[in-house]
Amino acid sequence: MQGDSYFLIMAGLIVGLLILVVFLRNNLKKAQREKRRQAVINETLVTAQEQNELFELKFLNTGENAPGMPATMLHVLGDSLHMEILHTLPKWKNAYVDVYFHVLQPAGSIFYKFRSQLRSLSHEGNKTFVVLAAPQHLEVGQRRSFMRVKPPYASVRALGVWTLDEADIPRTTRDVGRPTVFYKTGMEVRSVLIENISATGMALRFMMPDPENPPLQVEKGTPLLCLLVYAMQEGEGEKLVTFWCTCQVVNIRTTKDSPPALVLGLEFTNWAMLEPGKTEIHWFHASPTRGVAPLTLWVMQLDRGVHR
Repeated sequence: MQGDSYFLIMAGLIVGLLILVVFLRNNLKKAQREKRRQAVINETLVTAQEQNELFELKFLNTGENAPGMPATMLHVLGDSLHMEILHTLPKWKNAYVDVYFHVLQPAGSIFYKFRSQLRSLSHEGNKTFVVLAAPQHLEVGQRRSFMRVKPPYASVRALGVWTLDEADIPRTTRDVGRPTVFYKTGMEVRSVLIENISATGMALRFMMPDPENPPLQVEKGTPLLCLLVYAMQEGEGEKLVTFWCTCQVVNIRTTKDSPPALVLGLEFTNWAMLEPGKTEIHWFHASPTRGVAPLTLWVMQLDRGVHR
């Protein structure tokens, strides 16, 4: 009998030991998987940072209907993300935030979303610095639609449009002739205006007093050269930005207004910023997924003005 009891006790100990070993091994594998998963998340965020991607932050429980806000990643630490938001924020505390961004991989662009919580917020001049909790999960999402806004007339100081031969993209302002259609502040007739604009394209409305004689002879795919001088808020004042772009016509329609108008939907293909006093135009490719960074900031600023 004693032998049977001893055998049962030893069997129980062995079974218990086996269960403990399996439990510890499973926990170790789980911890290793979690460590690898977190490493992949951090690597993805660092890659976005290295690619100079803009992160879009949508604050959720602030008591305000806050629009998406552009931010840049400063540091990816173990349990926190340090970001700079490109305008001043109120002193929100513990707000939850949905973060959208994308990473360019060899196979193409991958769009991500995650939810985090605001840990701290500080200001330095017109800049806001935030610390967010590092995400535990990344969701593979769909491409975010770039917001479109209609800029106030007063913010557009000049707008010029040229038909363009793609082989003759100007490299200096001296290569640019008289625009086909042009408007600047002070002119009585606004022959062209921006119907709406986003970081990836814009719609232009051309006045068409004679429906049989449109101001531009274009079709889908026609390349255009545009000059846009716009005003951005900067502190208590403003700064003027001279923006050049080449565009491709993606849609065409006419309105039955009085007088009628020709409306062209345009997608940016190249862009350039002209420095004051300079004549050289240094072109950059306009990515259809990343948009044009200077216009992103202006569109975001205009959107905030609309929602105030």
